[in-house]
Amino acid sequence: MATHHFLTNWNLKKKILAVFLPLLMFSTILILTSSISLIIRNGKAEALDNAKDKLSLVSDQTDQILSNITYNIKAFSTSSALQDAIRAEYPDNNYGNYMFSSAMHNAVHNIMDIQSLISSGYIQTWNGRVFDIKTDEISTPDEEMDARYQEIVDKKGRILLEFPADKSGAAALTVSKSLIDIRSGACLGILTFDIKESLFYDAYHSVSDVENECFLLIDSAGTIISSENRDELQTTAPPEILRLLEDPGKDVQKNVQTEGEAEKTSQDMEHMLILSSAAENGGYMVVYMMHYYRIYKEALNLALLLLIIGTLVLVIAVFLSSLLAQSIVRPVIRLADYADEAGKGHFDLPIPVHSRDEIGFLAERFGVMNHNIKELTTRIYEEQTRKKEYELKMLQAQINPHFLYNCLDNISSLITDRKNETATAMVSHLGRYYRAILSKGRNIITLREELDLIRAYLEIQLIRTPGLFTYRIAADGEIQDFKILKMILQPIAENSVIHGFAGFRQGGHIDIEGTLQNQTVCIRISDNGKGIPEKMLSCIFAPVPTAVPKHFGLKNIQERIQLKYGEKYGISIKSEPGQGTQIAVRFPKTL
Repeated sequence: MATHHFLTNWNLKKKILAVFLPLLMFSTILILTSSISLIIRNGKAEALDNAKDKLSLVSDQTDQILSNITYNIKAFSTSSALQDAIRAEYPDNNYGNYMFSSAMHNAVHNIMDIQSLISSGYIQTWNGRVFDIKTDEISTPDEEMDARYQEIVDKKGRILLEFPADKSGAAALTVSKSLIDIRSGACLGILTFDIKESLFYDAYHSVSDVENECFLLIDSAGTIISSENRDELQTTAPPEILRLLEDPGKDVQKNVQTEGEAEKTSQDMEHMLILSSAAENGGYMVVYMMHYYRIYKEALNLALLLLIIGTLVLVIAVFLSSLLAQSIVRPVIRLADYADEAGKGHFDLPIPVHSRDEIGFLAERFGVMNHNIKELTTRIYEEQTRKKEYELKMLQAQINPHFLYNCLDNISSLITDRKNETATAMVSHLGRYYRAILSKGRNIITLREELDLIRAYLEIQLIRTPGLFTYRIAADGEIQDFKILKMILQPIAENSVIHGFAGFRQGGHIDIEGTLQNQTVCIRISDNGKGIPEKMLSCIFAPVPTAVPKHFGLKNIQERIQLKYGEKYGISIKSEPGQGTQIAVRFPKTL
C-alpha cells in the first residue's frame, strides 16, 4: 500500500526516474554497444559506396570500349584505302586473288590494330569475294554468309552489335556493318568482326577483389559475354541477375539486408550484393557481385552480444513495469469506463480520476473534450435541422408557379395563333421539365436526369424567346449515371438565361461540359452573357442571416453541396463583365 500511495502522488517523470534508474545503467551500456554497431554499419556503407565507385569505373570503361569499337568500325568502313581495294578490278584467276588479298591486307592493317581488337572476322564484297582478316585467305560465301550479307545490307549502314558466332569464348560480341561507297553511295559489301572478350576482362580484372567480388558483362538476352570466371562465358546468367535485367533502371542494392528487413530471392544468393549499370551502347549490362558475409561477420557477432544484453534488459523491464501498472492502468481503466458512459450520452458525469500526475492532467483534458463533444453534438443537431430547412426550401423552389403560368400563357397564345406543333413541343418539354423536378420525391438523382432537366428548361426558353441563345451539353458517358443533388445545375443555367442574356444580347451561347477528374465530377457551365459585376461577385458567398430566398441562388447551391459532401467540394465562379461567366460545380463520384 505504501508503494501504491507513493506512485499515485508522484508525477510520471518522478515515477520513471525512481523505478527505471537501474535500467538507465543498462541503457548506458547498450548505447556504447550501439555506437560500436554504428561504426560497423558505417563500414558497411563505405564498402557499398566503394562497390558503386568500382561499378561506375568499370561501366565507364565498358562504354569507352564500345564507343571506340563503334568509332573504329565507322572509320574503317569509310576508309578510302579499303574502298579502293574493294572497288578495284582484278583478274578472275589466282593472280587476281593474290592482288585482291594483298590490297585488302594493306588496307586493313594500315587502318586498324587488328590484333588488339578483333579475334576473327571477314569482309564480304559485293561481287562474292570473302576476305578473312586473320589469315588473308580468299574464299566464296556459302548460303549462310549470303543470308547474313543481305541481312546486314538491309540495315543500310547501321552498326550491329550481336552475340558472337565464335562459341569458344574468345569473342565477347560480333560487330557488323555494310560498306557504303563514299563516292556513289552504293553498297560495296559488308564487314563482320568478332571483338575480343579480353578487352572487357582487362577493364575490370585490375580493380576487383577476386576472392569476394566479380564483374559480369551481360547482353540483352541474359547471356554472360564476359566474366572473371571463364567457365561462365556464353552461359545464361543466374535467375537473380535476369530479374535485375528486367528492371534495368533499378541499378541499386538488391538481395541486401537493410535495417529491420532482409530481401532474399534465392538460397544461393542470400549472401550476395548485386549492382548493375546499363551500358550506353548495344543494350549491355555491367553487373557487380560481392559476397557481403565478410562485411557482416563482425556485425553478427556483435548482434549476438546485444541479444544477450537485450534479454537481460527485457527481464528487468518486465519486472519494473509491473510496478507501474498499479498506478497507470487503474486510472486508465476508470477513464475508459467514463468514456463508455459518455458514449451512451451521459455527458454530465464527474471525472473519476483526481490524481496530480500526468494522468490526472489527461483526465482533466478528457473532461474538456467531453464538454466539447456535447457542444459539437448540439451543433450537429442544429445543422441537421438547418439541412431539413434547406430541403424544404428546395422543394418550395422546385415548382415555380410564376414560370408555369408564363408557360401556360405562351402555350395558349401559340394555340390561338394556330402554331400547334410549337405548342405541342412546348407542352412536351414542360411535361419533361416538371417530371424531372418532381422525380417521384427523390432528392438525389442521376446526372443524366439533371442534364435532361436543363435541356427541357432551355428548350422551353428557346420557344418563348427564339434566337436568344444556343446551347451545347456534353458530358462523358461514364459520369452520366453518377448521383447528384437535384436542382444543383438547373438554377445555374437559369441564371445564364435570365441574368446573362435577357435584356443584354441575342444569339448568346451556353456551354455545359462534364468530366471526371481524380474521382471528382466537374461540371462547367459557361455563357457569353453580361457577366457578374466584381462587387456582386465578391458578395455571393458572404455569410448572411438565414432567410428563405426568393430563388435558389448560388450560395444556396454551395451550402447544399458542402452540407452533403464536405467543404472540399462546391462551386467556383469566374466572370468578366460584358464577356461572360463560367461556373464549375464539383462533387464526388457516387453511384
